[in-house]
Amino acid sequence: MNLQPLYDVKERLESAAIAGTGLLSEDFRLQRAAEGLRPLAAASPVFAKIDGSLQSLLSAPAEERALLLLDVLALVDAVAYTQGSAGASGELAPLSPKGCGACLELSYIQLHPLLEAVTGSGGGRIGQIREIWEAHPEFFGDYRVLPVLVEHLDESYAELADLYVEILKRQGPSLLPLLREGFDPEGKREMARRVEVIAALSGEGAGAWLRDLLPKSKKDVRTAVITALGLDSENNGILLDLSRTERGRNREAVLEALARQDGEAVSAFWKEEIGKNADSVKYLALSGTDWASDLAAAAFRSQLEGLLAGDGQAAKETLALLDSCHAAISGKSSPAMLDCWRWIDGHLNALGKLKSASGAPHSKLGETLPAWLLESLCQTGPGPLCGLALELWSRHQDQARYLPHGMVASLLTRSAEEVFEAFSSYLVIHKTLMNNAREQIFNRAALEGLSRVFWNRERSRYEISYHTIYSRYVPVYSRCWPVLQPLDPRWYDLLTENPDMSGILRHLLRPDDPRICQKIGACVYKAVHDGGSASLWQDVAFLKECGWTEWKGLLSKRVKRDSAMNLYTVTRLLDETPLTGPEKAAELRALEEIVKAQSSSRPRWAPQQVQRQLDAWEKD
Repeated sequence: MNLQPLYDVKERLESAAIAGTGLLSEDFRLQRAAEGLRPLAAASPVFAKIDGSLQSLLSAPAEERALLLLDVLALVDAVAYTQGSAGASGELAPLSPKGCGACLELSYIQLHPLLEAVTGSGGGRIGQIREIWEAHPEFFGDYRVLPVLVEHLDESYAELADLYVEILKRQGPSLLPLLREGFDPEGKREMARRVEVIAALSGEGAGAWLRDLLPKSKKDVRTAVITALGLDSENNGILLDLSRTERGRNREAVLEALARQDGEAVSAFWKEEIGKNADSVKYLALSGTDWASDLAAAAFRSQLEGLLAGDGQAAKETLALLDSCHAAISGKSSPAMLDCWRWIDGHLNALGKLKSASGAPHSKLGETLPAWLLESLCQTGPGPLCGLALELWSRHQDQARYLPHGMVASLLTRSAEEVFEAFSSYLVIHKTLMNNAREQIFNRAALEGLSRVFWNRERSRYEISYHTIYSRYVPVYSRCWPVLQPLDPRWYDLLTENPDMSGILRHLLRPDDPRICQKIGACVYKAVHDGGSASLWQDVAFLKECGWTEWKGLLSKRVKRDSAMNLYTVTRLLDETPLTGPEKAAELRALEEIVKAQSSSRPRWAPQQVQRQLDAWEKD
């Protein structure tokens, strides 16, 4: 059935509604459209009704036409809508390539901020994308997002591109067809990053593809292929051959790949390589073998022996080589490495007296080297380094340098009661009781040991972390080891005596233990109330997590001391608390009185704005 006459009638009626019914009798186009509809009227009752209404409209007196026009237009619209359809010519095809993601029930509004950040430009995008990744990782598995991420692997901001690579590595092998589609072995950094993702998703299954790709690849892609060959133990021979032919960045990639390999030939290669180029030892950070640990220990000790044999001044170049050794020794615990640390302990006083050249790192080796040992201990967990740490602490209990080591090793291997009895006395909680510099040094050392302890909420256990609570990103649960027994509760009794300990206590919070929550909450509340906290927003969120209920007067001292505490900040902070509207209003009134009592030089809160906020809260 040809419905064009119906649409013609609809168009003319809409025009008449705009132009007015006064000219309706002279509208020949409407009359022509009505005539064209009559064949349809003969075929269907509904079209017959439309035709009858049209004739009534055209013959009606002028004063009745307006209502009749609206009636017939409504009927025509309704019929036209029922005849609507959508479609396209041609064969059906998938919306996206096979394996490029799931069809999730996510609206455009939900995905738009992510897609806009990925496809946009300028700074600030990485923070937004990382926040979405942490809060909604499922968004990145959507079929509308994955192709965009792959397309933007050529991102010029390296840190953001690295984030894309890590996200894509989490998507699973189903992503491989999309990554291999349109792959160019002579391409640039985008293709090199594809190689990295493909190799990670395929594991050893990528070996044949990489070996086939190697002779075809160029520049960045070749470097990425060589690096990826290190993931497969069958590539030893190829990598050893490449070590003799590759130069520059490609040879660095060969070394990185060979550091992941094992075997006599590989071990012999590394012994020769480090003998020729001492800086190459840094690549052994990627190896967990005993031979790598032995080579790293030998290189480390050799550099330190060279410093002691010199003129008493450590050259910048020599200390830079120590950085390479630092990377290699971290987390290694072969017998040769343990002996190296014992040798360092025997010469630590002499090493600590060395003077560094201008601009050189590690000017205080007497402090730096024990810190490196502590890092290594936290990386390896229970094992030989624990025994070494306890040995060194037992040997030097008159000094604080190995106190953190002994505490960490004890937490990993001894009962909670033993740990508390052995180390709690070194904490001087009240500053007024700290009598001398020696007590201060031991106090800092004990806090350094405790700063490595976290309560892992996902695993519901205490853990030792490679990172301290003072690290930029905490808590970091990678490279973490569970303590042998939960912390003795007396640690909380001791630490909560001083609000200055609130930083450590935050990372020891156990949401499953109301007593601990109450004690830590009281300590943090006092720190906030006394005005010493750096981030009130985090403090309020933390107190809510503790189940804290005493919010009265929380901001009073801060408002007195801090002129930057404007009305907006105060009201937003009060909004974050679980107080009722009237309770928030009461708090704001008290804070307003504090502001009024300040000197005239301090900016006052606008009374009308305060009243507006009070009215809003009191109505809640």
